[in-house]
Amino acid sequence: MSTLFLLLVFVWIALTQSTNIISISIGVVGAAGITLLQHHLFPSIHIPSFTRLLGRLHLLVLFVFVLSWRFASSTLYTCGLILSGREEGRIVALPMRVEDPIGQFILLNSITFTPSTISLLLEDDMLYVHWLRARGHKGDWRAIKESLEQRLLPIFSGGKNVDR
Repeated sequence: MSTLFLLLVFVWIALTQSTNIISISIGVVGAAGITLLQHHLFPSIHIPSFTRLLGRLHLLVLFVFVLSWRFASSTLYTCGLILSGREEGRIVALPMRVEDPIGQFILLNSITFTPSTISLLLEDDMLYVHWLRARGHKGDWRAIKESLEQRLLPIFSGGKNVDR
C-alpha cells in the first residue's frame, strides 16, 4: 500500500514538475485518497500465487505461445466467417477446472483475447462465453477453452492432481 502511495506521489511530482508546497500537498492528498480507495475496492493479491507463477515460468512461456497460436488461427477463422457472411453467435456454458483466482482471471482474459470468443461471466465453476461460429456447424469453442486451460492447470494447480 505504501509503495503505491509513494509511486503516485513520485508520478505527480514528475508530471507537474513543481516543488511548490501547494502542488506537492495536492499530490500527497490525491495519492492518499487513491491508495485508500484502491485498498478498499480491490482485494489484495496473494504473493504465493506470484511466486508459484515464477517457479513455473517455462509453463507460462508455453502458455503464451499456445495463446499466440490460438489468436492467429482464430483471427483467420473469424475473418473467413465474417467475410463469407456465415457467422452465427451462441452463448455456451463451460465447466471450469482452474480454481486459483489469478488462473481464472488469466483464462477469462485469454478467452476474450481469442477472436470469435468473449468471456461473459464466471459463476461458481461455470464459465459463460459468447462464441461466434459458422451457421449450422459445430465449432471449436471447447477446443479453445480446453487448450488454454490444460496449459494453465499445471501452473496454478499447486501440486494437485489436475486430471478430472
